[in-house]
Amino acid sequence: MHLKRFRAATMDDALRQVGEELGPEAVILHTKNIPRDRLKPFGKYLAVEVIAALDDDPPTRVSSPEFRVPSSKGQPETQNPKPETRNMELEGLKRELEQVKGMVSGLFGRGHLPSNLPDALVQMYWSLLAQEVDEGVARRWVVSTRDRIGEQSSPAPPSLSDLLAEILAQEVIMARIPKVGNGRRVVVLVGPTGVGKTTTIAKLAAGCHLREGKKVSLISTDTYRIAGAQQLKSYADLIGLPYCMAPLPADLKRALAGERDADVIFIDTVGRSARRQDQLEELAAYVHGYDGCEVHLVLSATTKRTDLLQVIEGYKPLGFSSIIVTKIDETAALGPVLEATLAAAVPISYFTTGQEVPDDIEEAHALRLAWRLVGATESRREG
Repeated sequence: MHLKRFRAATMDDALRQVGEELGPEAVILHTKNIPRDRLKPFGKYLAVEVIAALDDDPPTRVSSPEFRVPSSKGQPETQNPKPETRNMELEGLKRELEQVKGMVSGLFGRGHLPSNLPDALVQMYWSLLAQEVDEGVARRWVVSTRDRIGEQSSPAPPSLSDLLAEILAQEVIMARIPKVGNGRRVVVLVGPTGVGKTTTIAKLAAGCHLREGKKVSLISTDTYRIAGAQQLKSYADLIGLPYCMAPLPADLKRALAGERDADVIFIDTVGRSARRQDQLEELAAYVHGYDGCEVHLVLSATTKRTDLLQVIEGYKPLGFSSIIVTKIDETAALGPVLEATLAAAVPISYFTTGQEVPDDIEEAHALRLAWRLVGATESRREG
């Protein structure tokens, strides 16, 4: 097995080097981000390192080992093993090689791509893996893209991003929180601590009020984090929106009853761990205390895959109808949060892209997501 280390400015550049030197059958064993300036280990990651491997064909001929045994004169002499011994040794080496290959395949294997894939789709596959998209999902999307290319009859074929967007629109459902129509709407944001619920509510409320001209009110039920309640009140004062606190479910009912003129009411909730069933039951008392409220789960794109899946499972009893993905500007890999969304089987409604209120939020759109996954690679290929 041939191992080699690659370093480049971006993951796509590193994977392109892997493809050029080792070919499409290379296996990625390890990837990591590294700061270019080692003296600033907490600075922004500016480079990546990839360790890749390529299985060499097993040797067709194995040199016979030599054994040195004492001669009758006390001097060692060389003696070749018998043919049976050589065959046993050869079979043992083959078994060990297969075991190693199986271990590598099980731990790091990416599976084999179809042999007739164009280079652009091979590069797309590597790009999806660099985004930590599950290998089986990445392979399915690439093959589906190839099939869609074969179905095109237009003289100007669509880009890979366009084709991938069609697939994402089918598998990763995207639907924004609907605009306010007739009647009042109550929108509740839930999620773990630190995912950005308060800032996200401020962005949604500002957009609804300033751009759509709707009457908006803000309510906070977060009495565990004084800074969070004060932050939401500051946003309300800045935008010019009514604001109140509701420490208990009964307080929330009274607050909702007093906001009859509002077109939409946004409710901020305290962050709860998906592992604490008692805390989630307490949160459910707020969520289920008003018929017809819309519950939206807020997830951070920087969260680990296993933790995202745990949050999805823990919050299911709250009946969330969409997912808002925050902090996509703080991660280079969107694969884990996409897998969590697929597991939840609910739409993504928004992505947040920074801290600025109200600007750093965008509606979930399949083409923009596809470009984030493979667009940078595609633009380099076309350039």
